Amino acid sequence: MASAAVLSASGHRLLSTASTAGSTDLPVPISHLRRLAQAGRLADIDVALAPLLPSQYVVVLSALSAAGPPRPRLRAPQDHTVPTVAHLNALLAPLLRRRRLARLVPYILSAHPSVPRDTITNSIHAKALCLRSGAGSAMHLLQLETPPSIQVFTTIIDSYYKQCKPHRAEEVWRAMVDDHGIVPDVAAYNVRITYKATNGTVEEVKELIRAMREDAGLVPDIVSYNALMRAMARHRRVDNVLEVYRSLQQEDGDEKGDQVSTSAATAGGKLAPDCTTYTCVVAALCKAGRWSEADDMFYEAVKRRKVPDLGTVLSLVRGLKEVGNGRAARLVVVGLRERFPTASTGRGRSSRRRPG
Repeated sequence: MASAAVLSASGHRLLSTASTAGSTDLPVPISHLRRLAQAGRLADIDVALAPLLPSQYVVVLSALSAAGPPRPRLRAPQDHTVPTVAHLNALLAPLLRRRRLARLVPYILSAHPSVPRDTITNSIHAKALCLRSGAGSAMHLLQLETPPSIQVFTTIIDSYYKQCKPHRAEEVWRAMVDDHGIVPDVAAYNVRITYKATNGTVEEVKELIRAMREDAGLVPDIVSYNALMRAMARHRRVDNVLEVYRSLQQEDGDEKGDQVSTSAATAGGKLAPDCTTYTCVVAALCKAGRWSEADDMFYEAVKRRKVPDLGTVLSLVRGLKEVGNGRAARLVVVGLRERFPTASTGRGRSSRRRPG
C-alpha cells in the first residue's frame, strides 16, 4: 500500500518536532490532508504525497500521523530495509497532541521491538505514559539510559507539576541535578517557570528567569517570557504585560522594575512573539476592559500571522459588541476568516453571527 498505510492516528495540529531534521515545508497543507482523511479518501492522500516520499519520507510520515485516520502501521520506504528511529519518532510524536491517542504509543512500541530507540523515543514514551496514567508510571523509563536523559526527567517533572504535586516534582528535580549531575537546560527551567506562572507570584517567575540567565548562563526563550506575562496577567498587572511584550523586540534593554531585559536573553537581542504571546496579551487587555487596545493588538497579531486562540478572539468580539462597537466586532471575525479560512470553524462561526 502507499503512504496512507503508514498512518498512526489523527493528531490535530502540525508536524512534530521529531521531523525537524529534515524540511518541514510540505507543498500539501496539513488541513487538506486532514479533510481527505476525514472523508476516507486515502487514495487521494497517496496521490498527493507520493512524489515527496523519496526525498521527504520522515516529514511525510509525521504529516500523515498528524492528519490521518487510525490503524497505525510502520513501514519503511522502498529504499530502506527496516524502519529507522527517525521514522518511529515521526510516527509517534503527533499522537501526543491528543490524550486519547497517546495510549497508542506503548502499543506501537511493543509492536515494533526491532526498531531502534533514542532519547526522543524515550521522552515520547514518557509523555504518553504521563498523559495516560500520571508521572509515576513513567519513572521506570529513567532506568533505560545511563545517565538518564534530561528529556525524560523534564517530562516527568512537568507531569508532576500538572498533577499539582510540586513537592514531588522538586524531588525529581533534585534527583536529576544532585544525584545524576545533569545540568538543567532551557526546557527544564521553563517547566518550573510555567508552573509558577500559574500558581506563584510574578516575583517568583522573575527570579527563576534571573537564575536561568545569570546563574545557569542559559538564554530564556519566548516560552519563558510568555509565562512571565501570564503571571502578570493573573495579578492584573496589564501595563507590565505590555512592557514585557514591547521589550521582546528591543535591543540592549535594561531590567527596570517589571520591565525585563531581553538583551541578555537572546543572541540577537530580540525575541519573536508567537501565538501564545498574543493570546496572553489580548486576553489581559480584554479582562481589563481595554477593548480598543485589545483590538489593535489582535490586528498586530494577524499581520504577523500569529492568531490568538479562538476563545480569546470570541471574548474580544463579545466585548466590542457589548461596548457598542459592533462594526469592529464584525471586522475581527471577517478579517480572521478571510486571512485564515481553515482556522475559523466551530466556535468561530457562532462568533460571526453574534456581532451581526
